[in-house]
Amino acid sequence: MEPQDIAQQICSDLLNYANNLPATVGNGEVIPGDYSRLEIREKIFALQEAMFKAQESGEIEKCDINETFPLRHIFAPGAYAREMALPAGHWIIGKIHKHSHLNFITKGKVAVLTEEGPMVITAPYTFVSSVGTKRVVLVLEDTLWTTVHITNETELEKIEEEVIAKSYDEIALIDNATVKELP
Repeated sequence: MEPQDIAQQICSDLLNYANNLPATVGNGEVIPGDYSRLEIREKIFALQEAMFKAQESGEIEKCDINETFPLRHIFAPGAYAREMALPAGHWIIGKIHKHSHLNFITKGKVAVLTEEGPMVITAPYTFVSSVGTKRVVLVLEDTLWTTVHITNETELEKIEEEVIAKSYDEIALIDNATVKELP
């Protein structure tokens, strides 16, 4: 499948999900679907790999993340917050997080796909990302999303090394007690 086809399928599925939510579904609530956690994880990685290849070949344009998604870095003793402005119509594939952390959606609306399934989040909304969370985000309305990580580091490269895993194997080495088995 071509990168655009994978992207279009996932974004179309997320849009369809967002536009057809039953009234009984709460903000940020996941409704389990027909795919296992492992199948969703594999779809997210396949999309990421296809998009990187398409960028390398020039098939699609690589955006400057700092221009497209302006960041604000905020430091407090023992904590780092990363505030990102997400323009409507864009989508993002996140990285694997080594630790649970707080998230604040203070403006906007997004459709999100994680291993747990799809969800729609409308501001204001606060939640905790679990260890190992990797997501695809489709920005439905201009959104302001802030993550907070517990760290004493103040250098961005060192913070990334501390909070981002290069693979799921790395997470298992950090703390097996926090890794849930996939079905």
